[in-house]
Amino acid sequence: MLRKLLISACLILCAFSPSFAQPNPTSNKVLFLLDASGSMWQKLDDAFKVTIAKTVLQNLVNNLPDHTHAGLIAYGHNRKSDCSDIETLIPLAPLDKKRFAERLDALNPVGMTPIAKSIEHALKILDQESEPVTCILVSDGLETCSGDACDLVRQAKARGVRLTMHVIGFGLEEQDLSALECIAQAGGGQYFPANNAEELGKALEKTVEAPPVDGGFLSVKATLDGQLKDAIVRVYKTGDTEEIAEGRTYEGAGTNPRTIRLPAGSYTVKVGAMRIEGNAEQTFQDVWVKGPDTIHLAADFSQVTVEVLVTRNGALSDGVVSLIDPATGKAVAQTRSYRSAKSNPAKLVVIPGVYQVQIKGIEIAGDPVKTFDSQPIAAGKTLTFSHDFSSGELKIGARTGSTLVDAAVTVHQKTDNKNIAGGRTYTSASSNPKGFTLPPGKYKVVVKPVRPKDLAQKTLEVEVTAQGVTEKTVEW
Repeated sequence: MLRKLLISACLILCAFSPSFAQPNPTSNKVLFLLDASGSMWQKLDDAFKVTIAKTVLQNLVNNLPDHTHAGLIAYGHNRKSDCSDIETLIPLAPLDKKRFAERLDALNPVGMTPIAKSIEHALKILDQESEPVTCILVSDGLETCSGDACDLVRQAKARGVRLTMHVIGFGLEEQDLSALECIAQAGGGQYFPANNAEELGKALEKTVEAPPVDGGFLSVKATLDGQLKDAIVRVYKTGDTEEIAEGRTYEGAGTNPRTIRLPAGSYTVKVGAMRIEGNAEQTFQDVWVKGPDTIHLAADFSQVTVEVLVTRNGALSDGVVSLIDPATGKAVAQTRSYRSAKSNPAKLVVIPGVYQVQIKGIEIAGDPVKTFDSQPIAAGKTLTFSHDFSSGELKIGARTGSTLVDAAVTVHQKTDNKNIAGGRTYTSASSNPKGFTLPPGKYKVVVKPVRPKDLAQKTLEVEVTAQGVTEKTVEW
């Protein structure tokens, strides 16, 4: 029963193999480093993480080729609050699957998560090996002891250890996982997020796949106003919608630029900045990757100010100003201009890109809209737009003799009979005649008495001129 569960632990699998490769016919040494800290007793999908970890790790070992050499290191399984609780349970030797299962089953998580010290422990073994090394770290938590695991891996590479390390982050609640992603980046490997058992299983499968022979690297740098910017990098094969690789830049040099290994081919790369209002995603189309080259992309999220002046008949006017993403049709930034020089021109701050600028004149019946399509907004300058809405006034009175009539008034465009305005005259001089602010043009006006009820509905045609006042009184 336990054999059917999937792993969720903090786990490092170190496989001696060609650079960036995994266990294959030419690589048969594997070193596993397993987190047995106290957090392993947390439950995931009604199963303890340690139980899931033991089961899936053993399943993976059972599927390794018979000629594989395997070793096992565990930490946090003997003592609480001891960052030195790290032990080699099985030295590198010809794989004994039964013995491996026995040592796994005996683990009882109780202690800390000394990721850096455990990597240091593993590197002492790897320093004795002349073959290339691949490490696969699967973590359900961050470092709880001292040390810089990323720097340890970086130094090992610099002194000639032929090391590649992949990292799988499983069900992590922390927002900043840069420490784990940095380990993968420093080790020339990849970071795989896994938020459920299925994703974790797929991630583990990827770590044991042989790397593409003709693959290359994609390097993505994300910045904002000259500073490194946290962003999500998603990679798709050109023409496909299924994501094949993902990484996060964060704001440190250890992960920004973010480097991802890919098979040779053409890709679409989407870079989405974290915590930025507006269209915070940049897309790079037809990015060709082939070995052994590294393709460098720069996503600059430096923000641009767009100023929009809204007037009506030459005076400051209230309006809704929006920047629309043409791809989605959704507003990525929006504000009101009002009639004050403090807010008009309206100012919107967005990242560079192509937008539709939309101005809605809300002081005019029908809310007329002025649009500026496909406006390229580049970094380094303020882009300005302006529009003057033209309008006139229509006043409709209703009376019988000298008595004011309470009537419902609707105004329709003559061209298509669309109802664009309505109101009531009531029987007060403050509202009778009833006023409407309209775009210049011809209209059909329907006046339907409310009181007295026995009066007949009347229809009239009117024309409104720019900055003019058209007044009509309907009499019974």
